[in-house]
Amino acid sequence: MSTSATGTRRARPRDPRHLLHRVVASPPVRVADGVELLRGGLTRTMNVLLIDDPDGPGVVVFDTGEQGMAPAILEAGRARGGISRVVLGHGDTDHRGGAPAIAAAGRGAIPVECHPDALPYAEGDGGREYWRPELLPPAVRRFHAAMHHVWDGGRVQITGSVRGGDRIAGFDVVELPGHAPGLIGLWRSSDRLALVSDAFYMTDMWGRPQAPALPVRAYNHDTEQARRSLRALAALDPRTIVPGHLGPLRGVDLRERLERAADAPMD
Repeated sequence: MSTSATGTRRARPRDPRHLLHRVVASPPVRVADGVELLRGGLTRTMNVLLIDDPDGPGVVVFDTGEQGMAPAILEAGRARGGISRVVLGHGDTDHRGGAPAIAAAGRGAIPVECHPDALPYAEGDGGREYWRPELLPPAVRRFHAAMHHVWDGGRVQITGSVRGGDRIAGFDVVELPGHAPGLIGLWRSSDRLALVSDAFYMTDMWGRPQAPALPVRAYNHDTEQARRSLRALAALDPRTIVPGHLGPLRGVDLRERLERAADAPMD
């Protein structure tokens, strides 16, 4: 607020950049110690995680949502000391989307990393190499053909790799391939917290909420491998799970819910 010569208090004009950020993403919310969730997209179904980095200043960003979320991610990172690194759960369009703009804003100071098996897709066509859109209903196929251009920020230069067993900001890297080559999650045993990108879906193909389910065949690199990865995730017996879209899931029954999803038949 400012005060005029007459003593009247006037509101300072809002920075339009902050207004734009609120359109494409909600303010981050705490989901666990040292972990905040930034939800993006017009329907707020795109998840980006900001994790306090004990090995350096600022935060690690896990997944980057759609391209329009990049300014909000950068703003949230600056508020927590800056972004030390970006780690992609996999290379699909709606997970690498904000990464090119974040890397460009960092001018080489923000590394972007992924599993080696995800690198060709993060640096390539964002999963289009193995998708089978002909398996989608025609209306969904047309909708997604348009939306991938909204989601995708384009090819991103990967500057480092992460593998199962590596440590990132107090989490263990776990490999959960199947939906996508090189799909990884982050696991913290101290509070049984799992950050799992697209190891399972909580939205249908129109973006509507649904119970945890295997990703659909049209978008899977290997559906049977995705089943095995979901069973491996269940075996960790998590108490909180943050997937790539919607969530989080919490409770003592998550193992059973994931096992049911892994075993469910698919068309």
